Amino acid sequence: MNQTNFVHESYAQRIWRRFRAEPFARNGLWTILVLFAVAALAPFLANSHAIIRVADGRVTFPIFPSLEPIEWRFLLYVPLAGLAWLFRRRLFARPLGGATFLLALVILIEVWLVFHHVVNDPTNDRDRPAAFKLMPLVPFSPVETASEPFLPPSWTHPCGTDSTGRDIAARMLHGARTSLSIGFVAQSIALSIGVTLGSLAGYYRSWPDIAICRLIEIMDCFPPLLLILVAVSLFESQNNMFYIMAVIGLTTWTGMARLVRGEFLRLSGLPFTLAAQAIGAGDLRVIVRHILPNALGPILVAGTFGVASTILLESSLSFLGFGMQAPTPSWGDILGESRLYIDFAWWLAFFPGLAILITIMSYNFVGEGLRDAVDPRLRIK
Repeated sequence: MNQTNFVHESYAQRIWRRFRAEPFARNGLWTILVLFAVAALAPFLANSHAIIRVADGRVTFPIFPSLEPIEWRFLLYVPLAGLAWLFRRRLFARPLGGATFLLALVILIEVWLVFHHVVNDPTNDRDRPAAFKLMPLVPFSPVETASEPFLPPSWTHPCGTDSTGRDIAARMLHGARTSLSIGFVAQSIALSIGVTLGSLAGYYRSWPDIAICRLIEIMDCFPPLLLILVAVSLFESQNNMFYIMAVIGLTTWTGMARLVRGEFLRLSGLPFTLAAQAIGAGDLRVIVRHILPNALGPILVAGTFGVASTILLESSLSFLGFGMQAPTPSWGDILGESRLYIDFAWWLAFFPGLAILITIMSYNFVGEGLRDAVDPRLRIK
């Protein structure tokens, strides 16, 4: 790109160009997108029910009645987010109208899920006769005892089986949904709390700053893992995904609050903020429309690193037996089970450990790429 074309770039376009120039960041982003696609399509990649089944002159889709609400959320919200991004210019030409449409669509989906009843059919379609049937790539359910225990990786079971004969490949595919959703939602909760409290402390200063800083210092006196273990034990929230999301989010927001407070302290004294205040803009408008967009770069970078830390934290909880537990598939739970059988069942530790490693590295590469892209001190290439 010529130097003369830089003037026509928006801030977001410049960040995206710099981000794409980093191969590790670019490949990390593609890896994360693939992981989310696998999580969204996990029921169609590993399931004991057929996707399409033709028998007795009838065409049925046995897989759809068995989908859990979280599976429907991944299946609907991930493509919806992609479509919203592709058509963002038309959708948000009128910001209020686009946001209202998306909110109404989300409410309709959630209402439908409340009244949706899952059909728990224990049978499988692998052995049922049919004129035609299309089975998933891994024709086993993640909670199904389908074979002998401790079978090594083979064509039938690509990642082997565990101590009860469950297919590890199926549990890995469905475990991606658990680990990614906990990491993303818990970090979103921490991000919301940290940005809100940090912006109030940095903008108003005085007693709000003192009160919020003292709260942050009190929270930082306790190791996050210790707080999470106490909260999980106190509320008996083991194996409840939503409780674990909330507990992790409510105990890991302090770093984000410190970062946002520092950015607001720096930006609130700059000329554009003083000009907005001078023309009569209210505090909420100054915070949301002027200061926060200019602090968005460091916030996104910290949030990306935070998702990686949250996934690792959830895996640690499951490994210790305080997070998601069997039969709910989770990478940390599979890894925790491997402690007892590592001498002869190496695949129980290898595959979930590799998945966690790839995910954490991908998020870290994306975070480093964003950090370099938003740094104004870097020379324009």
